[in-house]
Amino acid sequence: MRKIGLLPFTILYWLITYTRNILFDVGVLKSTIIPGKSISVGNLSVGGTGKTPMVIYLTSLLQNEHSIQILSRGYGRKTKGFRLLNSTDNAASVGDEPLSYFQKFAPKTDVFVCEKRQHAIVRMKEMNAAAIIILDDAFQHRYVQPGLQLLLTPFHEQFLYDWHLPSGNLRESKQGAHRADAIILTKCPNLTEDEMMFHRKRYEDYEKPVFFSRIEYADFQAVGTPIEQMKSVLLVTGISTSTSLKSHLMESYEVEELKFGDHHSFTRGDIQEIHRKFDTFASKEMAIITTEKDLVKIQGLLSEHDRQTYPWYVLPITVKMAEEEAFNSMIKDYVTSN
Repeated sequence: MRKIGLLPFTILYWLITYTRNILFDVGVLKSTIIPGKSISVGNLSVGGTGKTPMVIYLTSLLQNEHSIQILSRGYGRKTKGFRLLNSTDNAASVGDEPLSYFQKFAPKTDVFVCEKRQHAIVRMKEMNAAAIIILDDAFQHRYVQPGLQLLLTPFHEQFLYDWHLPSGNLRESKQGAHRADAIILTKCPNLTEDEMMFHRKRYEDYEKPVFFSRIEYADFQAVGTPIEQMKSVLLVTGISTSTSLKSHLMESYEVEELKFGDHHSFTRGDIQEIHRKFDTFASKEMAIITTEKDLVKIQGLLSEHDRQTYPWYVLPITVKMAEEEAFNSMIKDYVTSN
């Protein structure tokens, strides 16, 4: 019933995005080819599709042999314009994803934020013409044309079965996937060869290589005072979806969750709320778990007393490609091609 009620707005949204794409396709709206090598990581839908872990994967893959620049819009930041991240920045000034990139890869890799990608790329090329640019969430930003487009879609929420906004989560028509150079199904379970073949056949009409990735969880890293034994956790998140993370934790622990909105700007009041919630459990075998993306906004709000009193931990994640050699070869062949 909800989808039927939203149908007029869905049709209007489809018409607007369809017209916009047609104007780009016929050249009325101009798209600038990015000079040199560039890789875009994007999606057709709103919400968490795994773009941040994929940007981290690509940077880790390439940065030892190539100069890398990462460009993000800097969603949720309180500043505007072009900005090269430095050690004085925080999530409020640059956004949570760019800050997490900076903390992982600086000074070897430069990280930039800017709403206007065209303007940013000109500035970035002036600073390092030879660098490979990795664009975070730029699939719909058609004013620039990257050399390699990676389209991500979550395994359990594939765009093939979705609707346009606001009835569903699609930012644009499924036909937009034809612009991609490869489609990656993210957050996959362990798949057999037959299962991967089954899903590949569903994307045959797009005539693109299809890859599969899954999330691998590393060991907890203590941010506050560690505890001797962990039997339960208070999961604190400010991401679009925590379903897979919560399911992973529930395999080993009792889980309570305190969920904030996506890209939530944590405050000192939030930290106090989290600690009050934790105190209600009165357990010496409970820990507070958060994500790397959330930690960049939380860690500056934790006092020394907080760190000594509360067992805060972060759970790092990495991307694992099902056919890693083939995927890595595709990326490396592109960046080394003439």
